[in-house]
Amino acid sequence: MNNFWQRALTGLVFVAVVVGATLYSRYSFLALLLFIGMVGVWEYYRIVFQNKLGAIHFAFIALSAILILAPALNLKLLLVLPAIFSITAVQVLLSKERIWQNIGNLFLVLFYVPLPLMMFYHSIYGAESYLLNTQYDCCKVSELSHFNKALKALNLFILIWSSDTFAYLAGRAFGKRKLFESVSPKKTWEGFIGGTVLTILFSVILSHYFKIPIFQNLLIAFLTVVFGTLGDLVESMLKRQYGIKDSGQILPGHGGVLDRFDALFISLPLTTLVYYFM
Repeated sequence: MNNFWQRALTGLVFVAVVVGATLYSRYSFLALLLFIGMVGVWEYYRIVFQNKLGAIHFAFIALSAILILAPALNLKLLLVLPAIFSITAVQVLLSKERIWQNIGNLFLVLFYVPLPLMMFYHSIYGAESYLLNTQYDCCKVSELSHFNKALKALNLFILIWSSDTFAYLAGRAFGKRKLFESVSPKKTWEGFIGGTVLTILFSVILSHYFKIPIFQNLLIAFLTVVFGTLGDLVESMLKRQYGIKDSGQILPGHGGVLDRFDALFISLPLTTLVYYFM
């Protein structure tokens, strides 16, 4: 199978899984976020620690899962933080290298991947103990209510994809001035501006069909493009520093989870705040 058809097939399956998991139920959406989060953290550790992973790294991957699950389990984050610091303290004492940068990398990924995903779930479904409260009657939440919430989540995925696509097309057609050549040689100012304008226009269509206020979605679209582009550049810088092409191989022809969701991780803290306050 040549690379084009491999990328096309992988992309089709990828979109189908993301859309299906988002729309099916809150549990499938949460499972999707867990998969993205745990694999993303694993890929990050493989990159920065040069494939030398130990028990501490897998402990932090487990902590990442707990952070993502916090709203669904109604966990208080203040109860999770002592565990994180305690495990890190043990790591410092047991490590032979005791390099401060390694400790920083252990913590940094928590803010980069699982915390934005936790905010994503919380902005859609709130902090409710659905997974623990056996007395909760799931039938009390109407299918229409769930569907409207799921569309809000899908809206963010689609805006990320449209931003990438429109920026690529505008860059191919008009791109001349490099946006950040030392990090990502193919990105241009024309592509960025074209992607911004087209994504904002497309958000108006989404707001109509997804029943999201137009001004709210216009703001989300703008934040998605600007900070999504920043996320793309940050991940490109990470790969360039460590001399790798892709963060992983879990998506044939597309790379890893960090490659596919880099824009989402950086934009989520701001786009989900729009959902919170508007």
